[in-house]
Amino acid sequence: MDIEIKMPEEAEKALNILKSCGHEAYVVGGCVRDAILGSVPSDWDITTSALPEEISSCFENYRTINTGLKHGTVTVIINKMHLEITTYRIDGKYSDNRRPDEVTFTDKVSMDLKRRDFTMNSLAYNKEGIVDLFGGIEDIKNKIVKCVGVPDERFQEDGLRILRAMRFAAVLGFNVEEDTRKSIHKNKNLLQNISFERIYSEFMKLLNGIKCSEILSEYKDVVEVFIPEISELRDEMWTERLNSASLVDNIIIKLSLLFYGMDAELILRRMKSDNDTIKKVKLLTLNMDGEIVPEIPAIKRWLNKMGYDNMKLLIHLKDASLKYPEAEKKYLRKAEELMDTIVRQNQCYSLNTLEVKGTDLIAAGIPKGPGVGKLLDEMIEKVMDDELENKKDVLLGYVNNKKL
Repeated sequence: MDIEIKMPEEAEKALNILKSCGHEAYVVGGCVRDAILGSVPSDWDITTSALPEEISSCFENYRTINTGLKHGTVTVIINKMHLEITTYRIDGKYSDNRRPDEVTFTDKVSMDLKRRDFTMNSLAYNKEGIVDLFGGIEDIKNKIVKCVGVPDERFQEDGLRILRAMRFAAVLGFNVEEDTRKSIHKNKNLLQNISFERIYSEFMKLLNGIKCSEILSEYKDVVEVFIPEISELRDEMWTERLNSASLVDNIIIKLSLLFYGMDAELILRRMKSDNDTIKKVKLLTLNMDGEIVPEIPAIKRWLNKMGYDNMKLLIHLKDASLKYPEAEKKYLRKAEELMDTIVRQNQCYSLNTLEVKGTDLIAAGIPKGPGVGKLLDEMIEKVMDDELENKKDVLLGYVNNKKL
């Protein structure tokens, strides 16, 4: 099949330099796949018959980084673009289910492509044409995720490929080929050998996929390997949560929908999530069942407790959840309107919006200590209930009366 891929000039220059030095070279893998799919590749990787020292010699006029000489990779920088150039290789045994213990360099591109994970990632291209030894183009055309060769062997080499297959299917909207699908279920426990950092990265990408709900529903048993808490949910309840998550784009809301009723903090810490995500998901899951009455005093109390941004997330979380009837969601939209009005008008709902500060109370004769904070909280309550006007003189008058 004649396919022409538009490469950035830096990648094309790298291929030409290697060719002028007497070596074969192709762009390979994900960049070829993405270009065929019509999207713009984020990285352009190159595979070549040149040995690592020959790659360095070819690019002696450019800055190079010895990224992974053991595995044949040299990074070349051309016009600030980083290009990973790797020698054709045959992978040895994968004792850690992640990287080969050793590699053997080869001068045959066919041997290099044979070690790739999925057929759609086993494509190589240069201006002379495309190398497609495993039906990758046809699988892309038919929207299929399929292992190169024997699925069990590919997954046993690197257990993360199990989650990568699921992620590609979810993000690209592909289906998983039958033998590959069976092997995923069969080899799911290989994920126990993979670091949570790598699992979390793939899982987060998967959650943003267009077929996220379908994939995570079908492979619930796989998810249970690294999130065992999911096993406590009936399949229909898990599917309901996934369907809710598919209605929103915000990753914090997605995670909150999935982990509601569980120890979200424990799960996310185990998966090495960042602290901001942990904090927000924990706050949302703990408050998801709280009633939001669309009345100004009630909304002010919610704002005082959650803050504006988190309150927005909570409302959208409840709105996305399929557990709430549409009639109740109308109240949520009214509550959001009131919240926006309160903030827009700078109405008081927190210490930051109260017209007096602790220093004002101390200047008014209130002794330093916990009594200052207690009095501020008391005034906020009264302002939110419209029992006090949020004006400095009015608030200080209230303080003076308290002193009498």
